[in-house]
Amino acid sequence: MSLPRIAPLAGLAGVALLLAGCVSSAQEEPAPSAETSDGAAGTQPSGSAETVTIGVVMASSGFMGPIDTPPLNAMKLEAETLNAAGGIGGQQIELKVIDTGTNLDRYASAATELISGGAEVLIVTCDYDVSSPAALVAETENVLSIAPCIGDPIYGPAGGLENGFSMGSGTPGEATIQAEFAYEQGWTSAVLLTDTTLKYTQNQCEIFEKRFTELGGTIVSKYDYQQGDSVRETVSAVAAGEEPAVIANCGYSPGGATVAKEMRDGGVNAPIISGFGMDGDFWTGGIPGLSDYYVVTYAAKNGDDPNPAVNEAADAYEAAYGERPSVGAFVAGHSTLQAIKAAYEEAGSWDGDKLTAALETMGELDLMAGPTKFTEELHISVERPMRVLQVKDGKLAFVEERAPEKVTFAG
Repeated sequence: MSLPRIAPLAGLAGVALLLAGCVSSAQEEPAPSAETSDGAAGTQPSGSAETVTIGVVMASSGFMGPIDTPPLNAMKLEAETLNAAGGIGGQQIELKVIDTGTNLDRYASAATELISGGAEVLIVTCDYDVSSPAALVAETENVLSIAPCIGDPIYGPAGGLENGFSMGSGTPGEATIQAEFAYEQGWTSAVLLTDTTLKYTQNQCEIFEKRFTELGGTIVSKYDYQQGDSVRETVSAVAAGEEPAVIANCGYSPGGATVAKEMRDGGVNAPIISGFGMDGDFWTGGIPGLSDYYVVTYAAKNGDDPNPAVNEAADAYEAAYGERPSVGAFVAGHSTLQAIKAAYEEAGSWDGDKLTAALETMGELDLMAGPTKFTEELHISVERPMRVLQVKDGKLAFVEERAPEKVTFAG
């Protein structure tokens, strides 16, 4: 099973990856427009007794650039913090990054380069379909691989990655929260709008429907769309019928933003709820006066998160990179290194199998992204509390933190 290829996220093109000030050496990169830099930790030879090399195969450009950028930038800040406190097992962390530019043919070779160069752990792009070639190289070499923010439970044993983990908030939990929040508001009838470009968004609406109807809600109608599509005909159909109490927009920007705009322009004023794919407020400026739009995501990035550590981390991100993180999933970058440190301290080894066993058995981890627990079957958190945010004055504002009451899976 694999995800369909993602359409370019053109609406996020303004998010730039800033590599200055990172704690580690960066890399050679053949992809066009790739940036490189060398940081202080790169003064130690790669793989020396004084350093531990962690390989990173992610993208600062192309359609995965806007998704990978916030956790990658945050990861660099976390490496600095950990190194100041002694690193991992007394070794300074050296992040060795290969920027693929979302060149799909580059992932496997980049993973080989990094592991051959001494990387003890591999960190990969936030999409299973894109990152799996790199993760499979790590699997072959008995190296732990981690994706900061993949939401599909396939990243792990279900996808052939016994040593693969995601620090993401799993779609089963995310979509369950969407449904439970909506029903709790008294929104008992729903229209589902599904972007079929991604398995992620397909699963999101499927899970929403299962949990929403289980609670007693009614699905009025369901419509599919793809990135780049206009949904004006769908808007007309929704407007012509009985207006639903809520619309579940299972999409991602920029297509999901087009859906929101055309719904409001077409006179459909029902509340709309989405998941992580619609996180960020970079897209809201194109819909003046947008209201009653809700997003379930990792964290509130604008300084109003209930966890002070998240707000401090977002402030530090802005100080380092000149702008707030574009999405709340930046916390997954911090969490990735926090989890690696915890696993190594438990395992006492960089052996992939031993690190995996540690993560599977050490119980709940207290990470920046929230409480996280793995099992032998599931290498992603599906029970983690998430944030419900609402668009107010063009920005996403915190509404509440909630965990799924009954995690629901697709299929």
